[in-house]
Amino acid sequence: MTMEFGLRTNDLTARSIIDRLRVHGLTPGTGGAICGLCGGIGAAVLGSIITAVAWFTGPEWHGHLLQRDGTVLLFLTIPLLIFGAHCLDLIDTEVKVWTTGRKNEDRENG
Repeated sequence: MTMEFGLRTNDLTARSIIDRLRVHGLTPGTGGAICGLCGGIGAAVLGSIITAVAWFTGPEWHGHLLQRDGTVLLFLTIPLLIFGAHCLDLIDTEVKVWTTGRKNEDRENG
């Protein structure tokens, strides 16, 4: 009876952002992607909750503080998500450079 063991291949380029954190640690690109995406999602959820509380309680209890803060958080959602996506694109560009050795591959072909 024979047994085969599969060895895990170690990629020099990480496939996901979690693998990239394990291999390279926290870099500005991964930190920006995590902060942008998690901050964007958190701002959307928290802004929605604060806005809903402001609608149900009315301005007598809190003035206009909750309405303003909920609106600011909802407006911050889009820029944070764009920033996170930009950082992910930078990480993807770095991976392409490492694997192919060419930085302007798209510009040369197009």
